[in-house]
Amino acid sequence: MTVDGTYRPVDLEGFDFTVSGGVGTLVIDRPEKRNAISRPMWRALPEIIAGVDADDSIGALVITGAAGHFSAGSDIADLNVPLDDFWDLNSTAEAAVANARTATIAAITGNCVGGGTEIAAACDIRIAAPGSIFGVTAAKLGLVYPPGPTRRLATVLGDSWARYLLVTASIVKFETMRELGFFHEVSETPLASAQAMGEKIVGLSRLSQVGSKAVLDGQLTEDADPPQWLDQAYRAEIARGQEAFFAKRPPEFGFRATDWADA
Repeated sequence: MTVDGTYRPVDLEGFDFTVSGGVGTLVIDRPEKRNAISRPMWRALPEIIAGVDADDSIGALVITGAAGHFSAGSDIADLNVPLDDFWDLNSTAEAAVANARTATIAAITGNCVGGGTEIAAACDIRIAAPGSIFGVTAAKLGLVYPPGPTRRLATVLGDSWARYLLVTASIVKFETMRELGFFHEVSETPLASAQAMGEKIVGLSRLSQVGSKAVLDGQLTEDADPPQWLDQAYRAEIARGQEAFFAKRPPEFGFRATDWADA
């Protein structure tokens, strides 16, 4: 934390981080390698996400890349390690993005390949620029991707197209990924669109957002009643929402992401 209470990651080598309008922006910043992600960067990612989640002044997180590219994926020079090491490092980092309590938005331009495609798939929302390209090219290297990110890609794209990307190592054009529904919005300026989307998210109920993600992630199920603390939080939050609705004014919600207790 800084003195103003806003989170600033300690280890930012290979990243840049800023906050504006309650929206954090994490830039993958290695333009000389088309933003390929080094092992230290993969290792730092869970801590960065945890810090964002712990800061209630940040209501949304945009992930993007520097200099016209999202990310070319893992730095190929770093891949000559035992497979369990690679799996653990990448799975932990990508799970941190997927399981973030803060809403995540990928703002995609240029190359979004390998681990770049996987990180984008782990985000809640994806906004892409025309001309961006995608693919998981592990088969060109003899690499086996970790189970978690691989299954997540299949959840987003469907099993059939996930198999196509993985088996053929093809680079897939923007138009095909648009038809497959990989991204939610198209924008010539994805970062600006993601900032606007993030600011919209900031004004909504964190309880609804975090709760919905918990349901989709299987943390909350219909097999058990909602925990008492969640019922109490709901009653307080819905009262604020109703009051604002009937008064015809924007709601002022009070629930914070850090108020969420593990169910």
